[in-house]
Amino acid sequence: MERRTIRTETLIEGTGLHSGVSSTLCLRPASDGIAFIKEGERIQATPSNVIDTRLNTTIGRGSVRISTIEHLMAALYGMGITDCDIEVSGTEIPAMDGSASAMVRYIQEAGTASLGLPCVPIEIPGTLHVDGGASWIDAVPGEFSLSYEIDFPDPAIGRLKYTFDGTGFPEEIAPARTFGRMQDVEMMRSAGLAMGGGLHNAVVVDGERILNPGGLRFPDEFVRHKVLDILGDLWTLHAPLKARIRAYRANHALHIRLARTIFEGLKG
Repeated sequence: MERRTIRTETLIEGTGLHSGVSSTLCLRPASDGIAFIKEGERIQATPSNVIDTRLNTTIGRGSVRISTIEHLMAALYGMGITDCDIEVSGTEIPAMDGSASAMVRYIQEAGTASLGLPCVPIEIPGTLHVDGGASWIDAVPGEFSLSYEIDFPDPAIGRLKYTFDGTGFPEEIAPARTFGRMQDVEMMRSAGLAMGGGLHNAVVVDGERILNPGGLRFPDEFVRHKVLDILGDLWTLHAPLKARIRAYRANHALHIRLARTIFEGLKG
């Protein structure tokens, strides 16, 4: 694999899922990794700069915070973008339709360009395990594969498993939307989250019912979106992994714990 950036500058506008506030992104060609720029602060999208993993992935430095970077990071992963400057006007990355498809389309329209430099896959030294009690992630050395399993009490979701081999991201993973349980909506909003969420940018379930008029894009859309999330969180490493990964009922906190474990190992 080679390091790649976007070919031309592109603008993206939309509303944040959690903040409900409009924001604008300007993606620019770069050659120094992936970085978010806000209020003059340039923050590398690395695991060490993640400051919050409560229902999204937020990076920051000092008083500067940028929330919900994971879907954009997943789109960059899916398009093989290792280097990009992202200037942000607002507090959160736009949700678009709750998936990564719009971000992928913007990047496709901007085009990609080789930097003429190799992107060396990251090899892990041995088995890694991050534990969240009832949830966990394992990674062992080997060619890349990702197996993700979820288990929800809601009949509309239930127990689902999906294995991703690293191919077909724009068609098979990017369209999968974020999702929420109706019973959790009030709790999230009282915590200042999901203020911009609705049926236009999330799949909402209520017990055995899917409330979206159009239903699901895939029968297993819920677990495909979890795959999207972990791919975006692990792309804070800016390089593909040579590892076989298994995740069970994981979340952003565990995704980033795995990324940090690998990142710290790279630093020696």
